[in-house]
Amino acid sequence: MTTFLALYRGESVSTAKLLALTAEPALVRDFATRLSENPLREQDSDPVLEGLERGRRRALQLVKSGTE
Repeated sequence: MTTFLALYRGESVSTAKLLALTAEPALVRDFATRLSENPLREQDSDPVLEGLERGRRRALQLVKSGTE
């Protein structure tokens, strides 16, 4: 499975332009590690948002383990 990191910039998602793209395992792993180390966001006990946050963190863990 390929894991990559893309950096876009723009006024909106639809107008954003690609600035950089990498599949370098060390960069992808470092970025995923930094994102997963952020403190949990306050979800106001919304079960849907809590589920999304758990899924996001699990996905980041899979990215990290897949690039080692």
